[in-house]
Amino acid sequence: MGGGGNTGKDCGCPASVCALSGLRVGEVGVVQGSDLEADGAATLRAMGLRPSVTVRVCRIGHPCIVEVGNVAGATCRIGLARPLAERVIVFVPGR
Repeated sequence: MGGGGNTGKDCGCPASVCALSGLRVGEVGVVQGSDLEADGAATLRAMGLRPSVTVRVCRIGHPCIVEVGNVAGATCRIGLARPLAERVIVFVPGR
């Protein structure tokens, strides 16, 4: 699964499903899952990046900085290497 280089233009992702790396700065998505081995997926879950959480892209690049929300409304920011962000699948409402 590739996210493609995002320069602020349309990333070319399918209508509403995209790699996390395919979002634009400020764009919000809901994590659907990842294309990672069990250990990698467990590491993301430990950082709060799990299915059904809302993410907002704060910075594109390396690292990709995302704000991760939880059901209690609290947020935190995490940095992901671009190859990792390319393997996180998000649903983008309204796309």
